[in-house]
Amino acid sequence: MTRSSLRTDGAFLVGITGMIGGGKSTAARILEELGGIRISADEIARKYTDPDSPISKELIDSLGAEILDESGKIDRKRIAKLVFGNAEKLKILNSLTHPRIRKEFLEVLGSLKEASLVLWEVPLLFETDSYTLCDVTVCVISDPEVSLERTVKRDGISREEAEARAKSQLSLQEKAKKADYSIKNTGDLQDLRKECEYLYAELKGRMK
Repeated sequence: MTRSSLRTDGAFLVGITGMIGGGKSTAARILEELGGIRISADEIARKYTDPDSPISKELIDSLGAEILDESGKIDRKRIAKLVFGNAEKLKILNSLTHPRIRKEFLEVLGSLKEASLVLWEVPLLFETDSYTLCDVTVCVISDPEVSLERTVKRDGISREEAEARAKSQLSLQEKAKKADYSIKNTGDLQDLRKECEYLYAELKGRMK
């Protein structure tokens, strides 16, 4: 993969993606335990949909007052319910948040020491052009039904909402086809750890 000209750092950047609830965060944390440096796009993004979002005015102007709670504050769940049922609204939200997430990510990446193995956990790795920043990409393969059930339980949302979120992304098959590597999360945690250990050794080998 050709590295983007936006990058001036010396890190080896691994983009990790997969289906919602598919275990990409768990895989990234295991790889972090093995020696990588993990950065989560979701964790960076969260502050932009917090009640005290630095872009609250832009969000309200673009998405409307229906994203506010009873006290007039930004409500992340209301944003999610709105955008995952409306492709145009989702596009607007992404246009407001993604450039800021990328800018912040590149700043963090630039502060790291040379030759670091960096794990960038990105739900929309291929849906945006985030993959162009990466040296290699990885897709976590999971059982779609199990992934949806995990999302419902984890986020406290309905099955319909979970399905809407999944449909707003590329299919798991499409992501796997685009990725340089795939690891399976279809067994228990120990099975996933073995997959990650093999992948980590492979990635370290590519850094030499």
